[in-house]
Amino acid sequence: MLSDKIKVFFFIDSFRIGGMHRQVLYLVKHLNKDTFEPMVCTQIFIGSLLGEFELTGCKLFDLRWKRKFDLATIYRLIKILKVEKPDIVFITEAQNLFYYRVAKIFWRRQVIQIGSFRALTFWKGHLKKIYQPIDNFFSRWLVATSDHVVVNSVAMKNHYLKIVKTKSVKSPIKVIYNGSDFNFAVTRSKVEIRKELNIGPDEIAVIMVARLDPWKDFYTLLEAAKIVIKTDPTTKFLLIGDGMLKHSLEQLIVKMNLKENVFLLGERNDVYNYINTGDILVLSTHGEGFSNSILESMAYCKPVIATNVGGNAELLGSKSEFGLLVPPKSPGLLANAILVLTRDEALRTKMGKSAREHILQLCDIKKYILAYEDLFLRSLKKI
Repeated sequence: MLSDKIKVFFFIDSFRIGGMHRQVLYLVKHLNKDTFEPMVCTQIFIGSLLGEFELTGCKLFDLRWKRKFDLATIYRLIKILKVEKPDIVFITEAQNLFYYRVAKIFWRRQVIQIGSFRALTFWKGHLKKIYQPIDNFFSRWLVATSDHVVVNSVAMKNHYLKIVKTKSVKSPIKVIYNGSDFNFAVTRSKVEIRKELNIGPDEIAVIMVARLDPWKDFYTLLEAAKIVIKTDPTTKFLLIGDGMLKHSLEQLIVKMNLKENVFLLGERNDVYNYINTGDILVLSTHGEGFSNSILESMAYCKPVIATNVGGNAELLGSKSEFGLLVPPKSPGLLANAILVLTRDEALRTKMGKSAREHILQLCDIKKYILAYEDLFLRSLKKI
């Protein structure tokens, strides 16, 4: 080692708000700085989390990426790697894997590569089935080139073990649940936000926080909303997020005559204010590795209804203690679960309190950081 500290190079796409981005932020912020020197490199130097990354005091690098497969990006990445000489490179995305592996051809320093799967698709498999073969190729490439692979749920581990060739796995895939410092600032009152959205104090607000893409299955949510609203016209649905389906969802809401009860609020930097304002969180996704929106809602004592896919059962439990699970693509069952909670305030309160106690233990930031520090040290045979 040329340095007293272990240099960990986190390579991500941007500083946009996302589950993966926040988890990297926690690592950069909380790693023991007497032992580790974290640094972050992004393809594009934008995003709402930039300020928080800057406050960590770690080195931030901008590759000034402009287009797909930008060769200038590879050149700039090589220059940074040669100057910084990291001991560990942490890869979380398919495109960054491509750039790094090409750069590695020209930068031959021995380095530990740690790959991390953060969702049940690694490239664009969540958009269309035609992308799945390429998605699987990148997944296998990450496993084959990584000294260690980390996932954030047991369901994720089992999912990728079916895709990759077992012989290509250099060490067992390690499960480290997402962590959180639970420092979710509420800066606006419930009364203020409800007044802004024209939601009465006795009306139920159901919230879904997710990217607006096909993987999240908003169609099932809207079908369920239609059933719920027919039974209780006062129930409101708030959809928070942005993405490729924004325009089509706007049209569908009008077509289904839901515009008086369903509101697309876009991406919100102060999303915690809205989670805190809601009564129930719903996630009607086709698949999920480890949902940060579920984590955050549980921390706010909110009862959660989610499809029984991916790691959702690991978060909510299988006995309806911390939330309710329904089968995917089942609008009728989802609507019934929503109505069960809208009608029973005592159940919502009890489930919300249990959910908070559970998530504070499962996602404790100290456990999260220690798990990664142990992995980094073991990968370099320091312990």
